[in-house]
Amino acid sequence: MLTPADMALCGLDPETLFAPLAGRKTIGLAVSGGADSLALMLLYAAWSGTKPRAIVYTVDHGLRPEAQAEAAMVAREAGKLGLSCRALAWTGDKPSTGRQSAARKARYGLIAQAMDADGAEILLTAHHLRDQAETVLMRLAHGSGVSGLGGIRTFSSVEGICVFRPLLGVSPETLATLVARAGLSPAFDPSNADGTYERTRWRDALPGLADLGLAPDRLGKAAERLQRIDALAIRATDGFIAGHGTLDPLGIVRIEREAFGTADPEIRVRVIERALAGVSGVQSFFLSRIEALAERIAAGARFTATLAGTRILAEANTIVIHREAGRRGLPTASLAPGQSLVWDGRFVVKAAIAGTIGPATGLGREAFGALTGGTLAGPVAGLRAAPLVRDAHGEIAAIGGIEVGEGFSVEQIPLTSWAGNCGNRPPDGAVALVSPE
Repeated sequence: MLTPADMALCGLDPETLFAPLAGRKTIGLAVSGGADSLALMLLYAAWSGTKPRAIVYTVDHGLRPEAQAEAAMVAREAGKLGLSCRALAWTGDKPSTGRQSAARKARYGLIAQAMDADGAEILLTAHHLRDQAETVLMRLAHGSGVSGLGGIRTFSSVEGICVFRPLLGVSPETLATLVARAGLSPAFDPSNADGTYERTRWRDALPGLADLGLAPDRLGKAAERLQRIDALAIRATDGFIAGHGTLDPLGIVRIEREAFGTADPEIRVRVIERALAGVSGVQSFFLSRIEALAERIAAGARFTATLAGTRILAEANTIVIHREAGRRGLPTASLAPGQSLVWDGRFVVKAAIAGTIGPATGLGREAFGALTGGTLAGPVAGLRAAPLVRDAHGEIAAIGGIEVGEGFSVEQIPLTSWAGNCGNRPPDGAVALVSPE
């Protein structure tokens, strides 16, 4: 247990660190057993305010023989601090390549399931100042734009989990000091020192960069400033889309071309990126491709192009972007009563009765008119990439966001949801059903 003197020595105040959690009922703490996450757990336990119920989640990835003992150590130390702990295990075959990425996805998947079962609203992780510095450098090397160079956010959505990182401004040396003063021996994962991983190489380069003036605190401050610029650009993009863009019930985006041509170049890039994300359900693109596409449209060219599972029609007065089925088609599934799912990253479907969902393949303008009583305003290909919901008898209940029967509700994920904000999570318990591409 930390004493007030320990925290004063390190310049940390739990009351300030965890203030954003006011009003939460249950939260999760991701604790691996390393010094950073043990410090997070110690600081949370030292918080003397009225705090949410906390559950510690630790994951044995099954990649190292020491992992099981490390998970047991976390559970033991959590118990000493009066915190509940759930030890989770990643079982089954492990990939031979891309293990770090696969382990991260598995870890968040396991924790997400446990949080849903426990009613936990938000997950705290121990990302710190050096993590931020490494991320900024990596993204700079990869050619990221302003959003990417803003680095790690204090709040974000990761694999459907709302994540809070209270220690982003704290150095790992400070956290290690806290753990040592508490008398704990943290676990060490040798992969963190493996130079085959890019992040490790940037970590090893940091001391030399610090000698040139690029210390982690400077990089962290740069990330804060870029996040402010990014937030301003996001608001401007929201305003442009509200005034000059539409998302129709079939998931087709339309943008007024004249307004697009007179917009600021940064906003043009962001509008196209946002539209592609909303139409494809994908949230990551090569920035250079988006920039080239936005520049081509702004130059007045009329063309048809495809990108990230979408088709872009640059017409005389309108930019039309719709989903394509792609090489492997769009997802299909059965719906059980009471089930919610996110279809193709674009539509949230809630079923009161049993049914099925899949793409509206084969439907044309005449069938659309007969079912809805309206006229199809967009391309038939856009209609055929929209979800078609049928009841157990095969009767059509919804086309895209147009409900023509009973027993199902369909909502579109708005264009403002692509950025991964905590406030834009799908409904609790919703299954993410994505394209097999």
